[in-house]
Amino acid sequence: MKSPITKPVTLRAHFDGQNIVPDEPCDLPIGTPLIVMAGRQEDLALEAERREWAEFSMQNLARAYGPDEPEYDSSMCKELNPDFRER
Repeated sequence: MKSPITKPVTLRAHFDGQNIVPDEPCDLPIGTPLIVMAGRQEDLALEAERREWAEFSMQNLARAYGPDEPEYDSSMCKELNPDFRER
């Protein structure tokens, strides 16, 4: 069964000893696949921030080195770096 959820959502929840219980009402269809991360709130927040920074970095690298980026060669340099070894 496919879930109607089109993008990941974050739900706060707690474990009551038998079940994982959402801390606020949520409208998830029965059988919706879930990924559960357990941990202290501050640890999970740090991990989420790291993922966001990594995603941000990858997006900007893709933009900086995208398919429209021109090719450069050493003939375009004003001054060559004597330690550089061209491949």
